Amino acid sequence: MGNRIQVFEHTSLSVKEGGFKDSHFRALVSYNERHGNRFFAVGLNRIHFRSYVGVIQVGNLTIEVLPKADKDPGVAKAKDKWQKALIDMLRQAGFIRVESMSDAHLRLRSASLLDIFFESFLAEVDELVHHGLVRKYRQTCGNLYALKGRILFQEQIARNLVHKERFFTAHVLYDRDNPFNQILRAALEVLIRVSPNAHLVGCASGLNHLSEGIRDIAVTDGTFEKLPFTRNTERYRRALQLARLILLNYCPDVCGGKENVLAILFDMNTLFERFVYAQLKREEAKQAPPKVAFSAQVRRPFWTAEGMQKSIRPDIIAQIGAAAAGEMVVMDTKWKIPSDGKPGDGDLQQMHAYNVQFGAQHSLLIYPKIGSEGDVDGHFSQGEALSPSFDHHCGMMFLELFDGERLRRDLGKDVVGKLIGDIA
Repeated sequence: MGNRIQVFEHTSLSVKEGGFKDSHFRALVSYNERHGNRFFAVGLNRIHFRSYVGVIQVGNLTIEVLPKADKDPGVAKAKDKWQKALIDMLRQAGFIRVESMSDAHLRLRSASLLDIFFESFLAEVDELVHHGLVRKYRQTCGNLYALKGRILFQEQIARNLVHKERFFTAHVLYDRDNPFNQILRAALEVLIRVSPNAHLVGCASGLNHLSEGIRDIAVTDGTFEKLPFTRNTERYRRALQLARLILLNYCPDVCGGKENVLAILFDMNTLFERFVYAQLKREEAKQAPPKVAFSAQVRRPFWTAEGMQKSIRPDIIAQIGAAAAGEMVVMDTKWKIPSDGKPGDGDLQQMHAYNVQFGAQHSLLIYPKIGSEGDVDGHFSQGEALSPSFDHHCGMMFLELFDGERLRRDLGKDVVGKLIGDIA
């Protein structure tokens, strides 16, 4: 089992701190450069983490980057609290399926985030194997001892002029050698190379033995984009989502220093948005009939020019009541603490544009709550171009994330209550 370091977003990690070596530092600098320097900033023998959270495996060192909205000291208790919160956010946002593993099973193991990602992936693959890996037709060529398919005469003459017992043919096979299974095999091989957990490596090796006859392929982002999901392959979607995280974020050490890097990182702003939306959809499903319906990532045209177009896309749209007679509320989630309790100018300008483009008279900025902040309701000035009847608002709502040490699972109730109360 390797070493593990836990840090919070927007903090830094120095060489020689907690087992973080110069070789680890150089490997992470190289990895970050390959990805446009977006994950962290580099200082003098120091890594400054940004708003990306998750896990980095570099050589035998595991670095967990945890979210943190409050200002409590980074003690072990706070790290444990936020690690569990991150796991729950990832589960509710659909990135991992922790329920596939029992609580007791997780407690008996290292609580490493990397272990949880890998174990979730292995559970998905094991389920696919249990129900049978998908088979597909594929066309191939080969020099066979039996006539099968159609003979390729040019190759037949070139290869088999003195081998009358062979036939070079183009023929169709029905087997498991297809992109769905090729991706799973590639991800299992990365897991075997990278994971410091001997138990998980053993499980992955056992599953990988079932991939005989499945070819190695170079996996890129385009490989996933081209996958033709059908009714028969839809069951692969969760496993492939995890495989994508593993494969596209893996950087092998080409210099032979054994400092391979796998960084499964998530932009905390996006993760918070997806977590809040999942909570809202859960609350919507409880309503009969629904009082508020939620939709995400709805686009509207914003600016056009010859050959160009820009659109705007708020995080969440809430429709209160029927579409014809009800009210629309535009919402944006913000994983940050407003300075002096006031929204940023850019955020307010963004919400003003949303209101105008969507014809909404109410909008809401949603933040995590860290203290005694109270919700705020503000009004936009009328301006000269808008109709006098278009009196539109923008409020601030602070969500209490925790119930004790556990992440709350009923945040949607608070948001729905506020929406109905404000509109009423």
